[in-house]
Amino acid sequence: MLPDPYYQCYLKLSQLLKGILQAAIAPEMETPELRQDVLAAQQYFQRQIASLDSQEIAPAVESRMRSLQTEISKQLKLLSMDVTFLQAARQPQTWQTRKQQITQRLQTLISYCEAILVLDKADKGE
Repeated sequence: MLPDPYYQCYLKLSQLLKGILQAAIAPEMETPELRQDVLAAQQYFQRQIASLDSQEIAPAVESRMRSLQTEISKQLKLLSMDVTFLQAARQPQTWQTRKQQITQRLQTLISYCEAILVLDKADKGE
């Protein structure tokens, strides 16, 4: 079972990422605002999630959660790079491709958060 602070933090991260996804798919997307939102999500992850103590978590759940947490960290860094590439894109086709990559990466990140939240339910036998 995930301790409540973990559950709440991953729930909030998932909500942040869903908000960024909505902004990213909007026709009038603003790249500087997207960069700020991605930076805020990275900072939230580093400050609130990466620093949590995992001693209260069952070893089987903790192992899977740590694996997903590592992937989230990597994907957040790649997302930041994707936004940088989007800002540098000058051709409409390149810009559209970069935007699509960002959307896919955000969906992946959201699925990782949801997998952790489901770990909590699976551990509770729900």
